[in-house]
Amino acid sequence: MAAIRAKVTHRHRGDLAKHIAKITKGLEGPRKVKVGFPAGKADKDVVSIAIWNHFGTSRGIPPRPFVTIAMFKARAEVRMNLRKIAEATVVQGIPVSRQLPKLGAYGAGKIQDQIASNTPPPNAPSTIRQKGSSGTLIDTGRMRQSVTWALDAGTSVPSAGSKK
Repeated sequence: MAAIRAKVTHRHRGDLAKHIAKITKGLEGPRKVKVGFPAGKADKDVVSIAIWNHFGTSRGIPPRPFVTIAMFKARAEVRMNLRKIAEATVVQGIPVSRQLPKLGAYGAGKIQDQIASNTPPPNAPSTIRQKGSSGTLIDTGRMRQSVTWALDAGTSVPSAGSKK
């Protein structure tokens, strides 16, 4: 997970404690989003197919790490979006959890684009004959259509009044 470092300068006029409370409130709830095939969001057989294609198998499927490649290619945009989320939370008090769906949809779209991009290595001639196409990672399109996102509820910050 990438860490974001920020230098904070307080320019807000008024009560600093109220401003800090607004920021703290903006950090309540989920603070992470998972993209790809989050638990409970895709059929188990689709998740298995994605794993086999991403990591490869001992039975002849070469690794095509499409999730890793997609996130690596999008890393600058993801960092920029994370900075915007942090700024909107600090400056405007917009809750992080309200901003994460847009980031999740963006990440899922990047993974779908990578699946559609014919990730190397090329298919074996026998696979091309069986599928009727040379495109990698896509046979019926079901795996690509199953890519989604979900808020990670396990990363919430307790509210000020709750006990942990």
